[in-house]
Amino acid sequence: MCGACGRTTVADPILGPVRTMRQHLIVAATISAVCTGLPGAPKVTALADGWMMTGPSGTSAQCRTVEELCSAVLGCFTNASVIDHLVRRGQAYATDSANAGLPALVARAFDASPDAAASPDHSEGKLYD
Repeated sequence: MCGACGRTTVADPILGPVRTMRQHLIVAATISAVCTGLPGAPKVTALADGWMMTGPSGTSAQCRTVEELCSAVLGCFTNASVIDHLVRRGQAYATDSANAGLPALVARAFDASPDAAASPDHSEGKLYD
């Protein structure tokens, strides 16, 4: 639990145990950049303790880690070819030298679990219709 705000913090393998709003904004911007133009692309909003992902049908999930967020984003897409395209976009984004650092780490998270779209795990986030 954070001593300053009283909230429970979740260790994130990509961001680490101490996270900032700036990092959350970078993650949201990176995911939006990778998903731009794809049919059914979700909207990702940075929150103080994670992200809110809103899908095209209006469903939303509150995610507390980058991995959970990427899994939720992949779960928005039902067409396997779109998912493959998203994973390839993430790989290309990560290898671009202009996206070094945190954006590259986030973009690589899409190919860490490409089968996440088949069974997204929203057990820690809350799914709302």
